Amino acid sequence: MLFKLKRAALPFLAAAAALLLASCSAPAQSAADADMSGAESGALTVHYIDVGQGDSEFIEFPDGQTMLIDAGEREYGGEVCDYISSLGYSQITYVVATHPHSDHIGGLPQVFESFDVQNVFMPNASSSSKIFSELLDAVELEGCPVLQAKSGADVFESGTAHAYFLSPVYEEYDDLNDYSAVLRVTFGDTAFLFMGDAEEPVEEQLSGDISADVVKVGHHGSSTSSSADFVSRVSAQYAVMEVGADNSYGHPHEEIVERWQSSGAKVLRTDELGDIVISSNGSSLSVSSQKDAKPQPSSETHSSADYEYVLNTSSKTIHMPDCGSVSSMSDKNKRYTSKPLSQLEAAGYKPCGRCMPE
Repeated sequence: MLFKLKRAALPFLAAAAALLLASCSAPAQSAADADMSGAESGALTVHYIDVGQGDSEFIEFPDGQTMLIDAGEREYGGEVCDYISSLGYSQITYVVATHPHSDHIGGLPQVFESFDVQNVFMPNASSSSKIFSELLDAVELEGCPVLQAKSGADVFESGTAHAYFLSPVYEEYDDLNDYSAVLRVTFGDTAFLFMGDAEEPVEEQLSGDISADVVKVGHHGSSTSSSADFVSRVSAQYAVMEVGADNSYGHPHEEIVERWQSSGAKVLRTDELGDIVISSNGSSLSVSSQKDAKPQPSSETHSSADYEYVLNTSSKTIHMPDCGSVSSMSDKNKRYTSKPLSQLEAAGYKPCGRCMPE
């Protein structure tokens, strides 16, 4: 099945206009071909990347496949790329552009410039914005299959991991937010739900099992999403809200935070915690955040640290935890990892000349 993306009112480049959405059930890359460099064996890990007032999630699947959902505004593209590189990846199996708002797709053109992207999922929605045009150009230049995100479309199923779309349900919506690609990911007995900016009309349209242990709350915790019925149906343990500190929209709205908390969910906010990481072993979850990062250990306590190296994502250097350079490093640029040096160097990092990690 071939499908042409809807055009917006303004003209785009001829190359972008020729983009086709291929069959929604046949991604080009198999699990066996996936970049295995950063996945933790036996676990599914979701990184909710702090991109201010925007959305970006990166998923590591147990079989080595990866998925990036959105990448925040344009100015966060570099940070998203650095974050993924710090995990040891040079390839992304699936990119999902949930809908054509800049706080979701702005950083994606840089992602396509920096990584080998294997497959792209987008809803049948368009925008006259410059950033949407740039995204289409970047996808066309990458040359990877573009598949339609819509209700019932499978991304893949491998072992006990399954990723599939719940929405868009309809072809036409009045609000661009409601075109959001809504994704459910299951692994063993655990489930993750990603709502994009979908609002209450979409929540009412979602059928089947929408329960989730973790939900990426729709529209940054706006009162136009997270209806009482929807919150009850999801029955989440954790409700993640990706928002910018002191944003002009007042997100998340107080009544929505209280609604999720009253349902029994623990609310996790990127404006308070920074990057949030939730891992599943198929039966239970573990949660950590950028705020949880401990002060750098001294050489006497290094052996008990739960990471081997500290990365500077700005200078692309690898440091030992007790390196003197770490104490002067901006928290914004720090990443903690136990990945082998060879994988980090393959991702573009170089060892610090001062502490000489090996």
